[in-house]
Amino acid sequence: MTGHRWTAGLVALVLLAGACSSQAADDSSGGGGGDDGSGDAATDGGTPIDGLTDDTINVSFIGADFAALAEAGLAPDLGDMTVTIPALVDDINENGGIGGRQINLTVDLVDGTAGPDVGQAACIKATEEDDAAVVFISPAISRDIARCTTVQQQTITLGMPGWDDPLYEEAEGRLFSVGSQTSMGTYRNTAVWADVLDQAGELEGKTIGVVTSDDFEALAAGTEQALVPHLEELGYDVVEFAVLPCPEGDTDCEQHEPTMQTFKDAGVDLVFMNAGALAGPALFAAATSLDYHPQWVTCCNSITDTVVQFAAGSFDQLDGTFGVSTTFAQRSEEAENCNQIVRDRTDEDYETASDAYGFTGVNCIALLVFRDAMDTIDGPVTESALIEAIEGLETVPSLEGIPGTIGPDKHDAGDAVFLAQFTTEAGEYLPVDDEEPIEAPA
Repeated sequence: MTGHRWTAGLVALVLLAGACSSQAADDSSGGGGGDDGSGDAATDGGTPIDGLTDDTINVSFIGADFAALAEAGLAPDLGDMTVTIPALVDDINENGGIGGRQINLTVDLVDGTAGPDVGQAACIKATEEDDAAVVFISPAISRDIARCTTVQQQTITLGMPGWDDPLYEEAEGRLFSVGSQTSMGTYRNTAVWADVLDQAGELEGKTIGVVTSDDFEALAAGTEQALVPHLEELGYDVVEFAVLPCPEGDTDCEQHEPTMQTFKDAGVDLVFMNAGALAGPALFAAATSLDYHPQWVTCCNSITDTVVQFAAGSFDQLDGTFGVSTTFAQRSEEAENCNQIVRDRTDEDYETASDAYGFTGVNCIALLVFRDAMDTIDGPVTESALIEAIEGLETVPSLEGIPGTIGPDKHDAGDAVFLAQFTTEAGEYLPVDDEEPIEAPA
């Protein structure tokens, strides 16, 4: 395992928390008006999809732009998605398009340092002004944008991030997480976190506390609704549970030290930590200031190389921390082929270990999943036909070379995790005993 895993840690950095409040369609059709190209779709029992004709399909891509943070050294270079996405679409168009249709693409990058209105505007532009039949969202896009496209604007949306169960349910089948093992719903991810630590024998005899934060709602929901109940199912008592009141974008949350003092006073000697990229490192620093050194266990985005660097001043506190990760060093054939397309068609050339390579790979795989699903539809392209076609793929590629699975009751493709441990000497999480990936339950 190399020391430069691609990360999805930026999801915890998202500063775009505003609710999408634009008017949705009165019926269940997606986006705005346009030629649906679906023939007798409505009489066939399916909802017509706006934004496609017999020859074309409108597709919108919403990406996260953290260039300002990257320049400040607070985020990695994610690559130029205004270049990579059009290059990938051009390649698909030149090779037959999607379902025999040529793709009309629009790309909007949402400034991660701007306010919530920017994210709302991108959602409305994609679904109404650009009349998108389908929306793609990049890693690091906020939950509210995903909810806006799928629930309020009722448009099928694909992207890498894994979301909480209530969002998948509210989206009524329109939301799919594909492209990476990180495309695992937060409820499944946090539940398997407990399983892995239990199987490793790390929870026996421990006084357990759990802490999360409000700076990424899907993490907090998964922690409270999946992790804590599952720990109790496994026979472990959670002595302390805390949700830090740290809204997205709030870097001045001051509840870290009182929370750590409460945990220390309760004798908690093992802490499940699933706070965001800003709140988590502040917890470690607060614990150090109180001479409090529990066994930490972390999960998900918290153990990625990018997010770990926010805690660089507390590496001694993290030494020995166990993490359950969905980020792997290997890269799939699909990810390499996608990056080669970008190399051949543009001046962009991303190193395999870089975040830009990973973003290119997962965004491309989402396009490929959509293409493969569309190619299976024989007849009118209705909303239900497209949803069923994506579900019917069953197995989908991932960035890491470990296939994901998808189906009618499972719209998050990620299936594998591994146990890792942080060492101060390495400054990163490394696999424990070179373990094979652990399959997460569906």
